[in-house]
Amino acid sequence: MKRKLDNVNTGDLIKADIYSRPNATNGKYKAGQLGFDDLVMIRHDDIFFLETMKMKADLADKIIAEAESQGKDTTDLNVMKDLGEKINTSCKPIHRSESIMTAISAILMLTIAYGVALGIWGLALKKSILWFGFYGGIAGFLIGLIFVAPVVTTQRTKGRIQDVMFGVGVTLGGLGTIVGVLGIVAWIIRAIFF
Repeated sequence: MKRKLDNVNTGDLIKADIYSRPNATNGKYKAGQLGFDDLVMIRHDDIFFLETMKMKADLADKIIAEAESQGKDTTDLNVMKDLGEKINTSCKPIHRSESIMTAISAILMLTIAYGVALGIWGLALKKSILWFGFYGGIAGFLIGLIFVAPVVTTQRTKGRIQDVMFGVGVTLGGLGTIVGVLGIVAWIIRAIFF
């Protein structure tokens, strides 16, 4: 007879899934020091964090299976500690608040970068630096809010969030830098020849 799971919430189901896996029951998660022992302390409504831990368990299962297929003895405590370091480095979970704060910092970075870049163009064109900077700041804010924040807030691990922020800095931040440098060049040309 099948038991109804109507009264069980998603967070408890994720915890049950992780604790019922073969690598949890045979002690490999514990030997690798993967941090699954204290899931009981995590609130069942912290779904974002628990789903991240589920992703970590998926990665752990994959890495352990690969190690076993290569002939490594995963019952050896030292082997599991090495694998655990690899897993923990690859998949360090973050809380939702950290991803939100990172998104806010990305928006602020783009607001300042585009504000300064267009402010330089105001100087080059002998217009109001403040108004150009203000409009540049608005453009940077909107770019960050529309394109960056939704991507950053969905990241679940430190590695992924660092990769996304690097991409934002190189592409969108780089674009702001190029606009600013072109403004400086235009200002210098105007100062020399006009």
